[in-house]
Parts: sequence; structure tokens; C-alpha cells
Amino acid sequence: MSEQAKNSDIRLRRTGGAGLNTQWKWEIVDAEGKVLKSGTALGEEHKAFATAKKAKERLAK
Repeated sequence: MSEQAKNSDIRLRRTGGAGLNTQWKWEIVDAEGKVLKSGTALGEEHKAFATAKKAKERLAK
């Protein structure tokens, strides 16, 4: 599974809100389009991406 996580992409999708209350859905997707892990985040886009990046790094271990 760690090899899949290394070759995966992060997708962010805004699901609602604005400003500091923006809701994001993130997914870690492998090369075939299969979702390895997903979650949600609240706040600015760069914070949501950082949350997804940490989850991706945990999958890679």
C-alpha cells in the first residue's frame, strides 16, 4: 500500500461555506482513480491541503 500512496494524487473539493468557514472534502486517489483515503477539513484551502498531505504521508509509511 505504501507504493500506491507514493504514486497518488490529492484532490480537494469545496463543499460549502466561505472564508474561515469554508468546508473542504479531500481525497487521496491512486493512478487508477481508486480512492485510498478521504476526509473533510474546515478553513482555508492551504490548511485543507496540508491535512490531506499529512494523511498521504501516513499512508506512505
